[in-house]
This record gives sequence, C-alpha cells and structure tokens, in this order.
Amino acid sequence: MNALKSAFRINRDLILVLIITLVLGGYTAQANAKQSLFETFKPIIVIDPGHGGQDGGARGSDGTLEKTVTLQLARLIATKLEPDFKVMLTRTDDYAVELDQRTAAANHLKADVFVAIHTGGSFVHSTIGTAIFYYRNSSGPDPTRDNPSSGNPQRQRGNRPILWKNVQNSHIPQSRTLAGMIAARLQGLSALQSRIEGAQLAVLQGAAMPAVLIEVGYLTNPAEEKNLRDQGFLLDLAEHISLGIEDFLARIKQ
Repeated sequence: MNALKSAFRINRDLILVLIITLVLGGYTAQANAKQSLFETFKPIIVIDPGHGGQDGGARGSDGTLEKTVTLQLARLIATKLEPDFKVMLTRTDDYAVELDQRTAAANHLKADVFVAIHTGGSFVHSTIGTAIFYYRNSSGPDPTRDNPSSGNPQRQRGNRPILWKNVQNSHIPQSRTLAGMIAARLQGLSALQSRIEGAQLAVLQGAAMPAVLIEVGYLTNPAEEKNLRDQGFLLDLAEHISLGIEDFLARIKQ
C-alpha cells in the first residue's frame, strides 16, 4: 500500500511539473512572438559614416581624419538609438563604399531615415560650426559647398549613373523637417548656430526616404579638431543627434 501511495505521489508531482512546464513554455513562446513582432515594426535608421578606405576626407592639422571621426560618431549614434530602433551603418570599418551603395543599402532596407555623417573642411582655418544639409535639386553648380568631398556628384561619381536618381525629390519637405529637428537639438550642445541648407549632394539624391547630411564641425579649425578627438564631446554629439532623429520619427507617427 505504501509503495502504491509513493508511486501515486511521484506521478502526481510529474504531472504538476509537466503542467507548469507547458504553461511557462506557452508564456515564453507568446513573449517571444510579441518580441519578434515588436522587432519587425521597429523604425529603421541608416547611419552613413562618410569616406573610408583610401578616401580619408578632410584632415586636421594634428592629423585627425574625417573618415575616423565619422565612423566613431556613427557607432555612438547607433548605440544611442539601438534599444528602440533598428540601426544599420553603411560601413562598419575603414573601407571604401560607393555613394550609390550607401543609399542603395537604405533603400533595400526600406529605411525610415538616412543620416550621412561628415566633418567640414575649409582653407580658412577660422571657419567653425555645424551644418545640416537636405537635398536641393538644382541644375546649376552647388554654391554651398566649402568641402566638395562631402558629396559633389562630379567629383565622386564621375560619369557613372546614380541609382534611384531624383527619388529624394518627393521627400525633400520631410528631409528639411528632419534637418530642423536635429539642428534644434544640436543648439542645446553649443552656443553656435547649426545652419540648415539645401544642397545638391549626390549621397542624398538617391535616398528614397527623409535624408540629411550633417557636418559636425570643421577639422581644419584647430579648436574644433580638438573637440572631435574628444570622446566625451563625441558622446554628447551622438546624444543630441539621436534625440533629433527620435523627435522626427515621433512627429511623423502622429
């Protein structure tokens, strides 16, 4: 009789364990399904660190290269955004990427936002400040470019056709809004005004989503080069740019 009771208790305990396992497994599967659904609907942000490989971009008097600053800053921006957004970098190391490949990656992902990161360069070493560019279609020469390496079509593309040519035109109003929201956030980082300009930049021309190019300071200015070498300053810069992007995405959801 005692053996029978023991066997009954063991079977009962096994049944309870099985029930608990099935219930917990169901909750886990449900939670995983909800998480996967959440991941599917996260907005997609593509960050484009300018230059790379043999194309170093602007160079500071202390040897700081634009390609290095842009990659460091892009990684920091991605880290700030990744908890709530899907973030992809067009390059993750020091290698060259063609302009059309940068926007092609964003287009294939059906990204919600494309942000190119650059620094400024000028023969006038006292030139300072940040600038945020949205695409402006113009048949004439681009009068706004101090540093043509940021995206001048003829310099970087030669005679090769640009994929998705002119698709940015329908996104220009939203791109201008994105530029304004990032500029507003950057204003909290520095007393310097972040100017907003339209420019015929090839890297923006083929983007099938709101797109901007940010020049985060002039490496050719010794004081700004020093800032752009400082990890703390880059962290603050990444924080404010990220907040501007978040502001824009929250607005277009309304």
